[in-house]
Amino acid sequence: MKLIISFYLILSFNLMNAQSIEEIELKLINSLEDVHFEKDDKLAMKMNDEFKSNLQKALLNKEIFNYPFDSLSKFMSTVISSDGEFRIFNWNIELDNQKQHYECWILKKNLNIIKLSDFKKEIPEIEYSSLDENTWLGALYYDIIPNQRKNKTVYTLIGWDGNNMFSNKKIIESMVFNKKNKVQFGEPIFKYSDGKTKKRVIFQYNKQSYMSLKHKQVRKEDYIIFDHLMPPSPHLKDFNDWYVTDLSFDAFLWSENQWNFKRNFDAKSLKVLNRPFNDPNK
Repeated sequence: MKLIISFYLILSFNLMNAQSIEEIELKLINSLEDVHFEKDDKLAMKMNDEFKSNLQKALLNKEIFNYPFDSLSKFMSTVISSDGEFRIFNWNIELDNQKQHYECWILKKNLNIIKLSDFKKEIPEIEYSSLDENTWLGALYYDIIPNQRKNKTVYTLIGWDGNNMFSNKKIIESMVFNKKNKVQFGEPIFKYSDGKTKKRVIFQYNKQSYMSLKHKQVRKEDYIIFDHLMPPSPHLKDFNDWYVTDLSFDAFLWSENQWNFKRNFDAKSLKVLNRPFNDPNK
């Protein structure tokens, strides 16, 4: 059995190397398009398995890590961390009632692959919970920020979640690689003025609204700058599906090994944000 598996892997590797990287990209695009256009949820998930099989074979090609994937990135996220340690292959499938299913594969620079599982169960106190690759809070990431914290690198991931037919979410996630080369989500690095420290930050807002959430370097300092959200009327304060932006901004500033919250951040005077902001999946 081991010999058969080894033979299959060698054969797949040779076949993928016989294809140009452009041909591999086109095959992935066509396969993922089939997933996105399929309206039947069960068939879409079956096609997704076929896409993952194609992606698995594609990742045998040593050129994959540094290839730009300009065309494929229009259909999924293929972001590389700025320190060059890893890149992600991250995509979503829209199901009934605009519910989302997410997939994310982390490709290390040594070509090892870590596959995340979209955890569908509700997690109590999600902003304070530690998660791993099997309990991943699914999202579509569009930015990766590496920062040094003590003797390790902490990665801050900025992402979007289509959530449901009423609201979207934006997520600021924290991630580290442990000594066993596994991922852990939920470093306590988001510090608020009331003394609370979160492991991730989740914003929920109305589907008809928008929310800008961006990483910017201003005068050699790292900021995550975002629209302030509020209910359109006081009696809706407990219903995040209705939250909208109020044209003011808040921010996190990286200092003292953590992200420190800054309310009413003067983003306009620094001219660090350009409107309008489009969700990364559009």
